[in-house]
Amino acid sequence: MKLLAPFLLILTAAGFGWIAALPWLGVSANVSQEGEVSTPAPMTLPTVPAPATAGEIGAFQKRPLFSAARRPPPPEAPGEPIEDPMANMLFGRYEIAGVVKLGDKAVAMLRDATDGTLLRIRVGDRVGDADVVDITLESLTFRNGGDTVVAPVKGAGTE
Repeated sequence: MKLLAPFLLILTAAGFGWIAALPWLGVSANVSQEGEVSTPAPMTLPTVPAPATAGEIGAFQKRPLFSAARRPPPPEAPGEPIEDPMANMLFGRYEIAGVVKLGDKAVAMLRDATDGTLLRIRVGDRVGDADVVDITLESLTFRNGGDTVVAPVKGAGTE
């Protein structure tokens, strides 16, 4: 407690020292030659725009700001239909990853679209409800009941 009073006295003296040093630092204290402190100019407030006229309000009522219909529709592609992303999938689930043929034996790799795992199939195996009938480098042939499905292999000369 005995040191508090001298500390405050030193702090006050240092503050007055900074005020005396302001002109040397290039900072004006708004003091005139007679010693009077001048007040700063009053702050100007921004002007308020005039209220909207009936014609301007009518335009906003016809096209509300937060309506989905306010935006123009997205431009359509010129003449090209959108492709079905599942068109290259076998049975709506598998994509042909590749075919390997060595002599008269062939193996096809199918990628499962749900989890990305590879399924290795040979002639005679079953994929879902369909039997694998033939595997060539150009296509895979499946038989489901009485129906035959031929799936072309991409990159084998046919796209």
